[in-house]
Amino acid sequence: MRFVVAVMVLAWALPAGAVGESDANGFPNWSERVMHEWMNRARSEPQVEMKTCAARCGEAACFKQEKPLAYDLRLNRAARFHSDEMRLQGYFDHTSQCLVATNINQTYPGQCNGAAACACGGMGTTSFDQRVSRFQVSAAAEIIAGATDPNQAFYSWLYENSPSTACAYSGVNGHRWSILTQQAGVGVGASGPPTGDFSIGGGPVPAQIPSAAHYPRQAAQVEVWANWYDTAGPKRAQVVVDSTCTALTRARGTADNGAWTATLSGVGSGCIRYWFSFDDASGKEVTYPTTGSLGIGPASCSDWDTSRPAKGAGCDSIGTVPDGGGDSDAGGDGGGPTPMPKGCACSMAAQPPQLSLFVFACVVSYLRRRR
Repeated sequence: MRFVVAVMVLAWALPAGAVGESDANGFPNWSERVMHEWMNRARSEPQVEMKTCAARCGEAACFKQEKPLAYDLRLNRAARFHSDEMRLQGYFDHTSQCLVATNINQTYPGQCNGAAACACGGMGTTSFDQRVSRFQVSAAAEIIAGATDPNQAFYSWLYENSPSTACAYSGVNGHRWSILTQQAGVGVGASGPPTGDFSIGGGPVPAQIPSAAHYPRQAAQVEVWANWYDTAGPKRAQVVVDSTCTALTRARGTADNGAWTATLSGVGSGCIRYWFSFDDASGKEVTYPTTGSLGIGPASCSDWDTSRPAKGAGCDSIGTVPDGGGDSDAGGDGGGPTPMPKGCACSMAAQPPQLSLFVFACVVSYLRRRR
């Protein structure tokens, strides 16, 4: 069987409000947060990733800092639905293997889990943009991967092998091109093969803290990352872990558009609650999530819940950012939890036809010139 990678570069705004919180159906989950944050981390200073990618990323010089991708719940739901339908219906493709029910936006996930019996409204197929439009948003691009670990999935996309130096999307750099150049919203689905859907435009505006996450899910040491995006850098940046405050350091990007991180120790067991606290240039506190907290722990530890540990004694003196907005020297190694994935061959054309290969990934998006 011959596999071909196809890359085709083909709104309804959500109201401003809380960010980082999960809804009643668990959108987003931990894996989805990680991939979203990794996207924004890479966009804040692409050359950090390009240095690691080396010859695999032939068009590395084409990428510059971009604004963060805003979280879009509609895209999150559309992407997770596709992740579910691929898992439950046993295929791996951008094209849904039936005519997706026109009311899937109303029935998923409460009444329909993505199985063919409820997700399909007839024989035939549904293109990815038609499927995404069922969720009331217009799709610009979609990327999928076979890896279930969010970090492996992300780097199978970002480090796909494309030696061409041309500054354009192609059939072999489409994952990376979408991640680093799309300009609107994103939603990632991770309940089966990870899926990322990007919108054409007109969606939510990036929040001051547009994304944040921790990786791995639980270990003796865990890295936390959060992106900051504003007209100026923050005056304070910290993560609050069970009432203990730890300063965040800007490891990538610029003061007004950068990725901040800290390494947490002693979090290898139990369910640890944490949240991010930044003070903007005016001194106003900005938090992620807006309310509640995120969880470090096993699957039984809620990724988000309404509880929030209070700041402990001494937190006011922790995380003050010096004038200039942080400690990063643009062009440094930038830190990060993951080296180049071993054995990664992120082009479908280079892979044998086995879905189980974690690096099996493809991208397709409808060709439409960005205005």
